[in-house]
Amino acid sequence: MDVNEKFKELRVSSREELIFKLKELVIRACEITDVKPQDVPTDVPFIGGPGPLILDSLDAMEIAMEIRYVFGVELKNASTAAKAMQSFDTLADFIIDAPKVKK
Repeated sequence: MDVNEKFKELRVSSREELIFKLKELVIRACEITDVKPQDVPTDVPFIGGPGPLILDSLDAMEIAMEIRYVFGVELKNASTAAKAMQSFDTLADFIIDAPKVKK
């Protein structure tokens, strides 16, 4: 399956749109009210990182559940989640490449 088919399956038109949707998802899932998606850096850690999102492992669990619901992709364990959630770049790559599960 080529990347455009994967984007279609994820209901996005580009990697940039996917990253923006991921930022919106994280902000919504973690109930953050004072940060906008466009203010969040793409290439810094968002769990325990230096950016505007001050998130912890409980937030990571919320994010993982929301990703499964919205994109049909499962972060099966803490190790997988830690690798995928290094930044929005790595999370987008994970979602693009991961096999889809039933929602």
